[in-house]
Amino acid sequence: MDRIEALQTFIRVMEAGSFTQAADDLGLGQPAISKRIALLEAEFRCRLFVRTTRKLRPTPEADRVLKYAKDIVALLESAGAPTQSRIGNPSGTLRMTVPTSFGRFFFREIFAEYTRRYPDVRLDVSFTEQFVDLIETGTELAIRIGSLNSSSLVARRVGTIKRLLVAAPALLARHQVPSLPDHLRRMPCVTYSRLSQKNQWTFESETGRYVVDIAPAMTCDDADVMTLAALEGIGVAVLPNWCTVEHIAAGRLVHVLPDFVVPPLPMHVVFPDPQWMSHRARLFRDLIIERADVFALADRFRNADLAPSATTETGSFR
Repeated sequence: MDRIEALQTFIRVMEAGSFTQAADDLGLGQPAISKRIALLEAEFRCRLFVRTTRKLRPTPEADRVLKYAKDIVALLESAGAPTQSRIGNPSGTLRMTVPTSFGRFFFREIFAEYTRRYPDVRLDVSFTEQFVDLIETGTELAIRIGSLNSSSLVARRVGTIKRLLVAAPALLARHQVPSLPDHLRRMPCVTYSRLSQKNQWTFESETGRYVVDIAPAMTCDDADVMTLAALEGIGVAVLPNWCTVEHIAAGRLVHVLPDFVVPPLPMHVVFPDPQWMSHRARLFRDLIIERADVFALADRFRNADLAPSATTETGSFR
């Protein structure tokens, strides 16, 4: 048996915390995992794991061996050695997280393309707005929108998300149309709950930067639900462009304060240290980078600025 494969398997078991999970990730049977770990235990003449019916607990020796295992595999990979992660077709289960609304809109074609290219990989995708701990959960990739906190993860910027302030015509018929950001203080608003400043909106214009305190009529963490709320006239909303432009073009939503820009948000693909990235995760990351122009939305929504915007026809603030 290849001792390098045994070391790679040991590393994955340590990261996953489970023989079963490691077997699933590597596309192997659990007996093969056990056999590889047994080989290492014989080589190092120590017990690496204490196994019970409920839990797998690494021994102190396993923590010591882990450092050497990673160093050995890294040296071989940097020298171009044909380790398991570099040869053959990718397999196993690729776990990732994607923001809910964004994933629904953009990732259908990307998932389809990836599975066409690499049919032996199973995708396990969590659609969530939460920042999942990749190391703790064994997640290999994440798409994250917005500013990133400092961490040990690696981030590759792949796009920018444009946002628009919108409202339903019925809402603007009940309220005076704002002509300045400050006028939003008097209007019901639909806000995104995961922003650091839930009750403030920021705008930029030729005359400067505006920070406005707003009064949420509704707060939630799903852009699609926020869009439905805006369409129902519950409040004015700041929404990503994929949620707005078709509704604006159809007259179901109105672009409010078009001269005041909502700052765009950066989008990143995030992953742990690429030195330990699986072949399947690296290929998916590369596909996302390959398709990064789709996220820019430059061609698809190039006429968004020509869509109807709120005017003084329904009355405006003075």
